Amino acid sequence: MNYKTLTLTLLLGLATHTGLQAEEMMNHQGHDMSQMGQMDGMGEMTMTRGVITRVDEANGKVGIKHETIANLKMPPMTMVFLLADPAQLQGLKVGDAVRFHAENPAGKLTVTAIQKQ
Repeated sequence: MNYKTLTLTLLLGLATHTGLQAEEMMNHQGHDMSQMGQMDGMGEMTMTRGVITRVDEANGKVGIKHETIANLKMPPMTMVFLLADPAQLQGLKVGDAVRFHAENPAGKLTVTAIQKQ
């Protein structure tokens, strides 16, 4: 066996082993871990940093200039979100730095949790 063949064999073995480990981690004791985030009260909420740019209490909306929203695979931008609960706006104003969690139920980007930083 020459050096290139040995290296390739080791790399393929490592890739296969790593792939199996990842699969085992995602399927812990027969439970598909990839679905955990979709279960109520399970998993951790992904919080995103942003700055409030607009408050529309009458329509239950808030404008936020945000960083990448990981769980929605959305790049940084400024946009308007619906609020799951308009009471979430209490104590918040334009210019406040916040951390928030957004989801996209039925195609409507919605802030489900927000807190002042």
